[in-house]
Amino acid sequence: MKKTFGVFVSVWIVWFAFSLQAAAQLTVQAIDVAGDSISKGFNAASAFPCSNGDQEQFNWLTSDTHGANFCGAGSENVFSFLERLECDFNTNILAKNPNSAASGARMLSDFVNQSNSIKTYLGAQNGQRLAAVFLGHNDNCSGSLTKTNASCASADQDPNNYCKTKPDSFEREFRKGLDILITTPNTRIGVVSPVRVSQLCNFTAKSNCQVGGTCQFLWGVVNICGTLTRDCSNARIIDTYATMNSYREILKRVTAEYAAIPVGGNSPVVFIGNEMVGGATKTTGTDFVYSDAPWFYKFNADQLSCCDCFHPSGLGQNELSKLLKIGLSCSRLQPCCRDTGDELTDGKCTRTEIKRVYYRGLLQ
Repeated sequence: MKKTFGVFVSVWIVWFAFSLQAAAQLTVQAIDVAGDSISKGFNAASAFPCSNGDQEQFNWLTSDTHGANFCGAGSENVFSFLERLECDFNTNILAKNPNSAASGARMLSDFVNQSNSIKTYLGAQNGQRLAAVFLGHNDNCSGSLTKTNASCASADQDPNNYCKTKPDSFEREFRKGLDILITTPNTRIGVVSPVRVSQLCNFTAKSNCQVGGTCQFLWGVVNICGTLTRDCSNARIIDTYATMNSYREILKRVTAEYAAIPVGGNSPVVFIGNEMVGGATKTTGTDFVYSDAPWFYKFNADQLSCCDCFHPSGLGQNELSKLLKIGLSCSRLQPCCRDTGDELTDGKCTRTEIKRVYYRGLLQ
């Protein structure tokens, strides 16, 4: 009897949790994203001749190519976040087209403008909205090839770290953007961890389909995240991992701060990056969630575009969509990257987590 009752309780809990998630999904009626070339589907077709441009119909969040078949992925085979929602509830979800992301975008220079674009679009829609934030990769990758520089283009860039965005400047601009989004009613702000970019160095021997040879050969010809890929040395891997992890920790910590603000309360006023920021008022129906799923996901070679050996292929975009819709469950069948304190092995995702660990998506 006790065993039967326990099974009943377990089934009820699973059903109740699913019902809550389904209810949250059902209320999402419009979406947009602050992001970079990943969220524009850059080179996602992963085939010669390469577009070397945005292919937004492949992007993980707002791609909408399934036509009348709500549960189809469309001809490009990316079952986007939007399409997964539409499949769940057999109804149309609105998305800004083109979305508010931009190739080359950085937290440092673009998040505030993208946040204003999102607020303008979502503010004009009815019902519950979702604003995804997926930035940080170019704050690392747009730096110089040499670690130490006499000067950088801006005081917000670190002359002792390849002119990458300084962490305090990164945090300042992140807070500024959140202060815009926090005033958009009935909006979930879903902040996404960056991808562990240093994993790229696992794929130096992958073939590229643009100039021939390997990815490492292509990276030697074209500066694609050269701060890392110029030679994929241990030092560059460690520096990239450390920088990206510092951005990730800021995203996670600050998102938690904003999530804790009550409706009608104000965001923390802080002096950071030589500026005073904060003080925005949290409006009704706005909440914040953070997902670490992309940080812990172990990518494979097929999920990397053969065109530039940097951006996600259609397979990679599809995986990002799944991760951020339902979360990431680690197991023996789905090993995840670990953080062990060894920046080289962590940067390359050499050590994996096989115990059952779950990292939430944007709707749970």
